[in-house]
Amino acid sequence: MKLTLDHTQRLNLHALMGAQRASVDDVRLWWRLQDMIDLSPEERTKINYRLERLGEMMQPAWDPTKSLAPRDYEFTADEFAKLQKIVREWQPGFMTSADRRWLEPLLAQFEPANPNGHAAAEAPVQARYRA
Repeated sequence: MKLTLDHTQRLNLHALMGAQRASVDDVRLWWRLQDMIDLSPEERTKINYRLERLGEMMQPAWDPTKSLAPRDYEFTADEFAKLQKIVREWQPGFMTSADRRWLEPLLAQFEPANPNGHAAAEAPVQARYRA
């Protein structure tokens, strides 16, 4: 199953996978998927990716005015289902405004497609939230 991910979706999914508590087998699955979608050193340079200290923790940051072309990733049905589950069931929740730009297009990809090729419950994404 295919997901088309921009760099913001990749970084946020990477973080969600890294925050999972799981069995050893599931941890290895998350590591493999993180490695698959991780930004290359060249991609990190293009968006000025860096880690910044926020209190006691290191927080990823990048230049929001820079972007990378979205990339297609193929996942097995099981991997796709696990990714969908961690996004839909993320307990701390998401920020309504800040996360909409990357989350809404990702959620639309998790929806089953209609015969006309659009997601069943797809909401139009306003231009200001498109990448």
